[in-house]
Amino acid sequence: MRLVRVERLTYGLGGRDLLDGVDFELRTGERVALVGRNGSGKTTLIRLLAGELEPHDGRVLYGPGVTLALTRQEPRFEGAAVREVLQQGFDRLARMEARLAELEKRLDDPETYAAWEELHAHFEAAGGYTREARYRAVLKGLRFEGREGEPAARLSGGEARRLELGRALLAAADGLLLDEPTNHLDAEMRAWLAGFLAEHKGGLLFVSHDRWFMNRLAAAVAHLERGRLTVYPGDYDDFRTARAEREAQRLRVWRNWGNRRRELEGSLEQARRWAHSSEKQAVRKRALETRYEKLLAEEPPRPERTERSVRIRFPAASGPERVLEAAALEKRYGGRRLFRVETLTVRRGERIALVGPNGAGKSTLLRMLLGELASDDPAGFVRTGPGVRVGYYDQKLSGFNENLTLFETLHRLVGDKEAHNLLGAWLFPFEAQFKKVGDLSGGERARLALLTLALAEANLLVLDEPTNHLDLETIEALETALKRYGGTLIVVSHDLAFLQNLTTRTWRVQDGAFTDTPRPPEPPAAASEKAATKPEPKAAGRPRRKKSRWHTERLIEKLEAEIEDLHARLEALHARAAEPGLGPDDYAAIAREEAALQEALAAHEAGWEQAVEELEAE
Repeated sequence: MRLVRVERLTYGLGGRDLLDGVDFELRTGERVALVGRNGSGKTTLIRLLAGELEPHDGRVLYGPGVTLALTRQEPRFEGAAVREVLQQGFDRLARMEARLAELEKRLDDPETYAAWEELHAHFEAAGGYTREARYRAVLKGLRFEGREGEPAARLSGGEARRLELGRALLAAADGLLLDEPTNHLDAEMRAWLAGFLAEHKGGLLFVSHDRWFMNRLAAAVAHLERGRLTVYPGDYDDFRTARAEREAQRLRVWRNWGNRRRELEGSLEQARRWAHSSEKQAVRKRALETRYEKLLAEEPPRPERTERSVRIRFPAASGPERVLEAAALEKRYGGRRLFRVETLTVRRGERIALVGPNGAGKSTLLRMLLGELASDDPAGFVRTGPGVRVGYYDQKLSGFNENLTLFETLHRLVGDKEAHNLLGAWLFPFEAQFKKVGDLSGGERARLALLTLALAEANLLVLDEPTNHLDLETIEALETALKRYGGTLIVVSHDLAFLQNLTTRTWRVQDGAFTDTPRPPEPPAAASEKAATKPEPKAAGRPRRKKSRWHTERLIEKLEAEIEDLHARLEALHARAAEPGLGPDDYAAIAREEAALQEALAAHEAGWEQAVEELEAE
């Protein structure tokens, strides 16, 4: 059943179209991930679907009797306890149940039976028969068990967002519109949520920057870029592959058309010069003009340049073999032990993931390793090797003067001209460079923190939740930069895909214990339950290529330059053919040279297409 559909939806903000003629629909049982850059309009689209905003053009259509539940970015709960917030959706179920009971008295009437059947389907899909079990599951999964009577207004910001998520999950809605549901959830809660949503029988549209979460839940990905929405079937990995193939195909079509046009223009120019010499040449000229007009009419759309991505690089100074040593690190709060680390040794080049539930003490351990906190055990110590330069990314993004502008902040570090250049390279437009640090969005502040970290030339990077506030493109750019980083890495994150792609050793803090494992973090146990709901595995892709991505990108650049040079030589050859006084031998030589150039051009273009395909295969 169709839950909601938008047609030619347009919405502008700040002088630009966030949404430009968007068509989209969400049906019962569909699970769609909505992705796009920060500021691309994802939250705006969700609010339009929920009816919280009115479109500037186009329309929003709802199925009969459909209810959609939306998570709010800044929830407020006035005077309600945790239990009351979570059970708000039960009122709708109670009304549906009462109506079903009324209809059951007259089921011998065909119209009444049809109405009962439709309402019963809504009731079942909304969780009417599992409300208590689902309530208990949400209490436990989002860690509100035993706190049902607490005033919701007293919850911390992260707890309030979790409660808002729980309210939506239990809202007895036909469709869920979840904006960043994994924010403020640790890995275990994310795995639980993926499993819970997999059992949801209604429609689901969710925004997330968590690739692991999307790959386990999404059956389609809706990509919002430059105001337009494109839906790709499959999970996030499928989306990335399909999008790369689509863009490469558009580029190939455009290049091939341009090559044919240039070749035809050269032939046509030559034919026009020789058209007066014979009727045969005149006929050839007219035929070429017809082909040329037809080719111009078939011009494909010019491929749009993809939106710029920040290029991140972390230079690393040389350092010692033993980067860090520690022993007897212990921290207790209120009589409860957070962790105890007997001994630790970190060697040059190691890549360590520090994981554990929220509140387990991960950030506390980091601060202890950085020397900002002392061990509760007097024998505890932390030593860094000679020449170790530490770069620390604080998840609170502190350490900046809130009253300085972006430019002033960078100017103090690198000077006038370089400050502008760096800020531009990190996607801060010139006018935005005079924004005060205190007025930056979370994503802008995170990019500023990463930029200043890149200037430190640290050989030990300690990163506490570096992917928070970043969009997917920037997360992937950060991941690529850290793969190339030559120093030592310790990173705290709940982004499992990020950690699995980067780290080779895991420290886990949980239930007062510390463990050290020589492998990347594994999916939480709850995630294995979700595997049963995944589609059939995709067919094996092409074999892993031997060249590095860097070499392939350089090869593509080299081939493109050589292709342009061959076109220039062909144009010069055609110009030479137009010179007066040429004899038959001259024309024969020109023809041989043209054939050789065309053969070289075809070979280069074939090589370019193969290199692009290899890049896509990665």
